[in-house]
Amino acid sequence: MEPGTDYDPLAEEGPDMGDAELRAQVAQGFLGEYGQNDSDVSGSIYSGDELDAGEDDQQSSLKRPAEEDPAPRVFKRHKGVLNTDYLNLLNIDIKDAAQRVCVVDEEGALDACQIGLTVWSTLEKKLFFEALARLGQGDLPGIASRIGTKSEVEVNHYLHVLQRAQLLRQREVRRSAIEFPEHPAAIELSQQCCHALEEAADAISVRQERKEEQREESKWGECWDITPKIARQLDNGENPEGQNLPFASLFHLHTWLGLSERIFMNSSIPSENWNFIDDSPPSMWATTFEDFHSLAVSITRRLVQTTIFLSMSRIRAKKEVMPSTRDIIRVEDVETAVASLGLKPNSLRFWNKCARRLRLEVYNKPPDRNEEADQEALNYDQIEGDLLGREEKAKRALEPTTVEELSDLSDEEVIDDSDFETAMIASHEEEAAINREAMEILQFSAADFPDTYRKKESLKNRIATERRQEQYAEERDQHVSRQAEAEMWDLLQKKPPIEIPKVYQPGSAQRTTLDVESIFTIGRDWRTQTRYRSEWESK
Repeated sequence: MEPGTDYDPLAEEGPDMGDAELRAQVAQGFLGEYGQNDSDVSGSIYSGDELDAGEDDQQSSLKRPAEEDPAPRVFKRHKGVLNTDYLNLLNIDIKDAAQRVCVVDEEGALDACQIGLTVWSTLEKKLFFEALARLGQGDLPGIASRIGTKSEVEVNHYLHVLQRAQLLRQREVRRSAIEFPEHPAAIELSQQCCHALEEAADAISVRQERKEEQREESKWGECWDITPKIARQLDNGENPEGQNLPFASLFHLHTWLGLSERIFMNSSIPSENWNFIDDSPPSMWATTFEDFHSLAVSITRRLVQTTIFLSMSRIRAKKEVMPSTRDIIRVEDVETAVASLGLKPNSLRFWNKCARRLRLEVYNKPPDRNEEADQEALNYDQIEGDLLGREEKAKRALEPTTVEELSDLSDEEVIDDSDFETAMIASHEEEAAINREAMEILQFSAADFPDTYRKKESLKNRIATERRQEQYAEERDQHVSRQAEAEMWDLLQKKPPIEIPKVYQPGSAQRTTLDVESIFTIGRDWRTQTRYRSEWESK
């Protein structure tokens, strides 16, 4: 098992485990059932032949005897049957993620063009609109970085051209090119279909992991997987095969595995707790330790070089005034070097936030494994307060607690807010909902609105039109989702356990120019009405 750890190379290797036990003990995580949310991410393109090859002649050392695993783990992955269609879908998604654009068949939809002095290719346009859909038009640096070949000025110029074309079209046609219900929405899949997709993903993941294990064992031999037993031997200076393992002389391997077992892989969420995944304790591959060793040596070398350079610069400048200055590297030089490299000076904040970030259960006195915990686990604020110093604790007491403020809301307030989101089926209920929205606009808006019967009826008609468009968009989204789920079941070559309810395709959308925005500005187009002010003007 290869745990993923959030590691700061220049941070301390970890607090002394004995001292940590005096302050708080991390118990074995166990809470109620949670939904499974673990996935395997890989940047490689796979083929079915490569994944199936080598399964039969796999070395016996990679297999665990059946009697050692009497009860199957709830979240343990199973080999399953390899689905080549799902494998092709995975490879397409990997390519899309690597290129940051979804490759579709509509090659001629976006033609290359020149705007001013800037030439936009077909691929650049695809990247532009993909980034625009994901980041929004306000994130110019993000859009430019995703395109890679265009600056923020060029991106902003393209946006202005599109906005001006939209305004000109609205003046001529008085109707947008795409109505609200025609905007594509995210496809929703049922929970049963998601579980079937996870099983297909597990089948590929397990085969890929077996190939990687074979490669690791051929490279490192018996020490390819650093288990607690092997880690203890290496910490004691015993090398099972006499290999040269540089990381064994730098790291306390048993401490690393202990951190994974008690902290990084000991979440109270079952799907993220190693006890619910496998019966063997956490281990790490030798290649992982080798990567951490190379990273630590590289950054340490950079830190030393930067510290020497800064100290020599300080000494030369000071000797011009005081020739008796000694050639000594001071603590301030190291702190300046750490800041110049963008590194964190210590790991205290990292460890203070571990319990909250990893959803750990922490007790002053951990309960026995065979007994139920009589005492409640410490809350995260109490844990962080105990780990912080008195000065830091006093500063935290002055900070607002957003979670507590939200929890103080009464049930009546929550019910009042949710009333506006309740689906109205009967005609009189729909009319009541329209009246409520109209009264909300008339009573609680800051802008003046004529209090006449004609204006009120016009407002109600526009609200009713928008609600019909929302209902049509909901029906259209459900139809597209059902179609996509049926195609996914066909790809998995399985039948859904529950028959997919039939959702008939809605008719064509009723185009209209009636909307609340045309008679009552609600701030949707705030960018065109906002005057830009330079930074020096706002000071």
